[in-house]
Amino acid sequence: MEYASPTTPACDESLRLEGVTCCVGFDDILDVTLSLNHAHFDSFIVVTSHEDKATQKCAQKHGAHCVQTDLFKKNGRKFNKGAAINAGFDRFQFHGWRMHLDADIVVPDNFRRLLFNHSHLERSCIYGCDRVDVVGRDALAKLRKELHREPQAAWRCLVNPRHHAPPGARYVDPLRGYVPIGFFQLWHAHAQKPYPYSLGTAAHDDVMFAASWPESHRRLLPTGFVYHLAAQAPKWGENWDGHRKQPRF
Repeated sequence: MEYASPTTPACDESLRLEGVTCCVGFDDILDVTLSLNHAHFDSFIVVTSHEDKATQKCAQKHGAHCVQTDLFKKNGRKFNKGAAINAGFDRFQFHGWRMHLDADIVVPDNFRRLLFNHSHLERSCIYGCDRVDVVGRDALAKLRKELHREPQAAWRCLVNPRHHAPPGARYVDPLRGYVPIGFFQLWHAHAQKPYPYSLGTAAHDDVMFAASWPESHRRLLPTGFVYHLAAQAPKWGENWDGHRKQPRF
């Protein structure tokens, strides 16, 4: 009888996809995004505080793994998102692809096909994605109707977000180059790294995490767009300190 090597997964996990998100006080929008995203993932992890019962209930409703932690306030920080994300990393189950996704991000309906059939993914790289703001439930309903009529990837070679808003800005540092920021970061377990602890807000930890890959190993995923949900027009950095500025969705 042959046995798998201890350093080699016993089965092929190259098409496994796991997600992790932090959510404190955004249970209403997480309820929407989990309902649309969860089916794309082999497992999905929601990290929240012990006090946020609404987010815990939302994760339970959608069958996500809920991690409760007090690390958001670690070392006296207002919102130590990096420490909390690491608590989510502890719950990964597979040796495949892993993603950090913000709680207000929706991936397209055909995301797994775009990722595994239409993208050439290298295990040594970290990937980012372009996003488009979708403001309000009416806009989301209109978008989903449009995507049902014609998906993002249509006519074999055209990729279109199917939404009137322009894509958001990319983070391209004068010294570091392109850096996939925290709303969407995709990497392989082969290249797993810890998330840095925040410097007081969530403004820098995602950049430091992505910058731990060499510039030549930071890639923009060209095969699709993700959608950033907001109740009103978002402002740059408005939720980085852990205090919600947006009304409920």
